[in-house]
Amino acid sequence: MRPSGKTGEAMMRFLVPVTFRLLFCVIALVAGIPLQVTAFSIEQPKAFSSHPSHQNIAVVINVGQVTGITSVRFHWYGEQEDMLKKSDDDTFATVIASPPFEVDLYPPKEAIGTYRLLAVAEQKGRQNDNEEWAIFDEVLLHIQPHSPLQAIEFQTEKPLKFGRASTVRVYDQLDFLGKTIALPVIGRFADGTLRSIRSASAGTTYHVDDPSVITISQHGLLRLTGNGFTTLTVRNSGLTRTLDVLVQVKTEPNQPPIADPGPTQTIDSHDTVILSGLNSYDPEGESLQYHWAQIRGSKVALLDPYASQARFLAPFVVEPRLFRFQLRVTDIQGADSVPAWVDIVVEP
Repeated sequence: MRPSGKTGEAMMRFLVPVTFRLLFCVIALVAGIPLQVTAFSIEQPKAFSSHPSHQNIAVVINVGQVTGITSVRFHWYGEQEDMLKKSDDDTFATVIASPPFEVDLYPPKEAIGTYRLLAVAEQKGRQNDNEEWAIFDEVLLHIQPHSPLQAIEFQTEKPLKFGRASTVRVYDQLDFLGKTIALPVIGRFADGTLRSIRSASAGTTYHVDDPSVITISQHGLLRLTGNGFTTLTVRNSGLTRTLDVLVQVKTEPNQPPIADPGPTQTIDSHDTVILSGLNSYDPEGESLQYHWAQIRGSKVALLDPYASQARFLAPFVVEPRLFRFQLRVTDIQGADSVPAWVDIVVEP
């Protein structure tokens, strides 16, 4: 059944050219025809390849048919990290000022699990151009510390208390059923480095004795589901650590809201992109607070990131490029949704 309306048109505009490109690639590979790279791309390292944290990574950029590139700047981000919250100085790795665009990069010292390497090009004459161009490519890499994990720690009070059981506001917020927090799970490694091991990509797994009190996602998002006492068990690299959790909050039932950032959009360069969370809802019909984050693509100037509709001006691109945004919503009781994502494909 073919989707109808604007959603169907957007899906078809995105899927049809991608399908033909993939079909061409398969035929070319079977026939032994070399594929010509026409876009700016990261040729090495390959996506999803694994790298030890203490060794440099050989990075090779293929500029394809893009001319006038004067330098390439590299940035590191965690897999789901909100790049809008970090300055360029916090993520910046190095700049190659002239071709050939090859460099050896070390992963961030604190890196573990899946990280995103973003390469952004500067084009001759574009630095003072009023039009924003986005010439970039990115790959997801798996970073593995070379030294063993020695201990698992929690950067929080022990036991972890919520509501009336706590004498202070946890993370400066009131506690209600449905509230979520990113549990601060830290690994202490033999090289003396402290690394966040909260995410499943860092090798961490979780078990909750009583899920009627709390639940926790594979990426370490802890949610309050009821009053009571339970124990959370964290495992990584053969090590185990437990954390007792006590919840004493308002007993009025409150279901968490649902975030809906809309369907994939295919947008032309220089168009205004509207990220709409208007289809998000609260089961009790209460009003919502919104929080948009960007987790893929080169950084854009996102307007109204705390509104139901955020927007940005699609940059000029030389090849279709993916921008991904995350939406979380919170109801007036403080219950949070799980994250939801929307992809924006910008075409030349």
